[in-house]
Amino acid sequence: MRRARHQIPIASTDSGRYGRYDLVMTKHCFRLLFLAAAGLPLAHGCSDSSLECLGSAVACSNRDLSECNHGCHVRSGCVGNTAITCESLTDKPDLCLQRGCRYVGSCDGAEGCGELKYEVCGMTAGCMQVQRCIGADVPCSDLEESQCELYSQCTRGSECIGSATDCSDLDSSSACLAVPGCYPADTKPSVVASSGNH
Repeated sequence: MRRARHQIPIASTDSGRYGRYDLVMTKHCFRLLFLAAAGLPLAHGCSDSSLECLGSAVACSNRDLSECNHGCHVRSGCVGNTAITCESLTDKPDLCLQRGCRYVGSCDGAEGCGELKYEVCGMTAGCMQVQRCIGADVPCSDLEESQCELYSQCTRGSECIGSATDCSDLDSSSACLAVPGCYPADTKPSVVASSGNH
């Protein structure tokens, strides 16, 4: 009878190859982690988190439409810098009432005329009847566009309105430079001012 030969297991060459591959990959990962940790402070130092934006932001109402940003926005419609006063509509009774003002008559003239009723004023010597439009002022922005051109103080157009963001609240260099009146701390104010005039 033949003796059974004992088979001696031979280690696969693949396991050795995979073992060396795992070791190489582990070293490579450690290198990447080290580089990432070393680069993190540098990246943090280059971000805008250290930005200091100085200056005083120009009010929205004083900005060009192209600079109407960061707290300001463009409104189109009936615009005007001078409010409509009821007194200015004294010679226009219809507009006076249309604007919510009141058209009233009073008595003016010699002493005592102011105490007379409007109806009897004209029949009293030295007194004369006076008609006036009275009430609260109305801004042009409260008017509908169809009514805008009825008032000389107002016109159709666009304006910059809102509440400007403070320079110190801007969190990026690009935002700081985009707002008139603001500038990064490492920029000379005179340079910013001169560039805004071009």
